Amino acid sequence: MYELTEENRQQLMMRSTECLDDVSPIQHKIKLARKLHIKWEVAIRQDPDINSLLRKLKRFIKISQQAMHAFGVADACKRCDEEEGGSCCGAGLENKFDVLLLLMNLLLGVSLPNDRLRPGSCYLLTETGCMLKVRLVLCVDFLCPKIVNALTHDQLIKLQTVSGDELVTSFILYDAIKKFIRRSAWYSVSS
Repeated sequence: MYELTEENRQQLMMRSTECLDDVSPIQHKIKLARKLHIKWEVAIRQDPDINSLLRKLKRFIKISQQAMHAFGVADACKRCDEEEGGSCCGAGLENKFDVLLLLMNLLLGVSLPNDRLRPGSCYLLTETGCMLKVRLVLCVDFLCPKIVNALTHDQLIKLQTVSGDELVTSFILYDAIKKFIRRSAWYSVSS
């Protein structure tokens, strides 16, 4: 049976937006997320509220991605990365992801990498974009000035609205899973 160290427990209980852990490498976080996935997946999926939030988040992510493609944001980001040598998804961005956010991705069927796929970029970036479904606020919400200027006012509002739905649902799910694991771990220790 896998036991969490105090350090790992502290990291797990940290909100994803607060995690700027440059000490633990992403490979360590992925390994821990996989172990938690093995240990907790069945129990987590049996919780009706969490299961409902997972389905809701999956739907909001799809809507958000569709809007990004429809408004040309995905193409603009790809063009910037490939042709202009820039990328918002630079090396080191992966250090802002925490174990619980990675666990949420595993629950949504994401296969996390064993190695960096693109040198000089975020560990989680592939040739076709980010491999994650659940991402940080920065990854979902940031639009460079070039993209903002290319969007109409209505497109920008629509994009911010659908991105907001995705982010709010991911925060609620994050807290629900964290509380579930905390409650379940405490119960198993006290029994």
